Amino acid sequence: MTTTLKNRLLHALDGRLSPHAVAHLGSVYLSARSRSRCSVRYDDGQWIHRYPQGVLVNTRLGGLSPEVQDQAAQDVFLYDYQPHPGDTVVDVGAGVGGEVRLFSRLVGEHGRVVSIEAHPTTFECLRRTVELNRLRNVTPVECAVVGTAGPVYLEDDPVRHIGNGLTNDSTNGVAVAGRRLDEIMESLGIDHVDLLKMNIEGAELAVLEGSFDALKSVDHLAVSCHDFLAERAMLARASARPTHSDDESADWRGSERDWRRTFGSVTALLRDAGFTVRTRPHDSRPWVRYYVYASRPGR
Repeated sequence: MTTTLKNRLLHALDGRLSPHAVAHLGSVYLSARSRSRCSVRYDDGQWIHRYPQGVLVNTRLGGLSPEVQDQAAQDVFLYDYQPHPGDTVVDVGAGVGGEVRLFSRLVGEHGRVVSIEAHPTTFECLRRTVELNRLRNVTPVECAVVGTAGPVYLEDDPVRHIGNGLTNDSTNGVAVAGRRLDEIMESLGIDHVDLLKMNIEGAELAVLEGSFDALKSVDHLAVSCHDFLAERAMLARASARPTHSDDESADWRGSERDWRRTFGSVTALLRDAGFTVRTRPHDSRPWVRYYVYASRPGR
């Protein structure tokens, strides 16, 4: 039955069923999969998933349940430090809000969460997630966090919008405002951050370099570096590319290594800023091996 429902949902995404019918099938399938009641509705390009544990908003039907989202956030982003009541959390690259409910709950009514997202489609899902879950201690901010302030362009993949990164392609990219982290903190009256979480598709080094002095106000960081994407692209290209001269191959490989390879530089920068750094080099998941966790000694 589950397989049949899943196949029907896949067909529905090709426009064979109305959104209302898809929502009904989605409710049945996701309730059975999560073993928890899930009510789905479609509203102006967004799928609203209402579980007992919270409301999730996305442009796609399905995804992780609230319980699984919280477990993933605990495992990855909160591996080194878990926020306490009254803490301030700044989430750079908040996506559709996969971690925002947990962060909000952990810091409590006297704490604060600032959730920053750049892509307009993704941000609207984040904003709606905050609104529908009534997260009064969360401030959503729509902008790209950059090293040098000014307009920038983001990739504009409508299906995988959560993973859209910076691009120089002004024709196919979407223009967004670019703001420095220190300026955002100052504008919101934030002079101390207990946890800075950062997941911005390879732009993390430029952001940290551009707001280096602001790190003095940060106690803990969880930074997602994206070297694994550069390695994946390099391997894919290598398997499909015919043999060329060493010089040509070196030029090509260099183009795959550049801005996504930030792990080493981010680690060094945070150590220079006085943090104790931890990583997970032996984790079986390639993306987790490139997370950097940093804490002020004694905090």
